[in-house]
Amino acid sequence: MSRKLRELHAHEYENVCAWAIKENWPGLVKGEVITHEGFLKILMLPGHLSFAMSEEGASALGFGQIWLSPNGKTNLIRILVDPAMRGRGIGKNLCALLLAEALRISNTAQVFLRVRRDNLPAVAVYRFLSFKDIEGESNADVLAMAYGL
Repeated sequence: MSRKLRELHAHEYENVCAWAIKENWPGLVKGEVITHEGFLKILMLPGHLSFAMSEEGASALGFGQIWLSPNGKTNLIRILVDPAMRGRGIGKNLCALLLAEALRISNTAQVFLRVRRDNLPAVAVYRFLSFKDIEGESNADVLAMAYGL
């Protein structure tokens, strides 16, 4: 069965947010660990397009956002995979779909992202998808990357 991007259904908000909470993942809002209430707020931020990835008629396997920032850059942000489903290629599939959608909707050839350097599986996925490191915009903890440079 093929996986596709779609809108995140209201009944899935808590599950997807729980993935981030379980990981104590600070990547959702300016370094603060997200709450269920805060998760709903980030879905409404201007320029942020939210997507779930699933198989036909199934629950979300992953979540991600495309941010069309005020400076004109297109960014992939807040990418999450159901922890119970990791190691099955879902992250790679999700990121490939998000990248294709970002390129389509922004009419640009460049897409940017940031990832924790210690998140080696994610870094490997981004490099597989031809993202390149931008060391000048990175720091000891966070690696900036770009597609299409």
